[in-house]
Amino acid sequence: MTTYETGKQIIDLTAMAFTGRVLDVGGGGEGVIARLSGSNVLAIDARADELEESPDVGWKIIMDACELKFIDNYFDHITFFYSLMYIGLQEHKQALTEAYRVLKPGGTLWLWDAIIPAEKAADVFIAHLEVKLPGEIIKTSYGAGWYKGQNMESVKETCEQLGFTFSCGNVDGEAFNLCLTK
Repeated sequence: MTTYETGKQIIDLTAMAFTGRVLDVGGGGEGVIARLSGSNVLAIDARADELEESPDVGWKIIMDACELKFIDNYFDHITFFYSLMYIGLQEHKQALTEAYRVLKPGGTLWLWDAIIPAEKAADVFIAHLEVKLPGEIIKTSYGAGWYKGQNMESVKETCEQLGFTFSCGNVDGEAFNLCLTK
């Protein structure tokens, strides 16, 4: 099995703060968004083991991002922190459609993820991160099978097709982030 590994990507979230209800899609593992915003975060993940290993902060529910079990217009913010890389390309649109449905009008969608080249260079793609939060730094790596390409523009285009409005975005090395509004 071959691997492709990014250089260390530094994600600085020290100036970020979320108020209101936050849905963190794929929020297991390190629980970055829950660590950032505490008890107002509801983390969902399709894998129980990922939720079990995340810090005991906020709320946790096993759930598929493509079939959210929430009422319409419920959350003030929705986050995808290195989650899209685990969702199949065909399911990206469905997961983002569901995010749009449960996000309040005027609410924000925040995405941070790796740029994965469309042309396969290995069996496994691994992104190395250093995440800066207020008072702590998380050093971690995320790996997924290399079955698709993704970049800021492709994700932005999908979101805009669903009705989101682009607010801001940035590419930094082999990572990108986006903020969109409903």
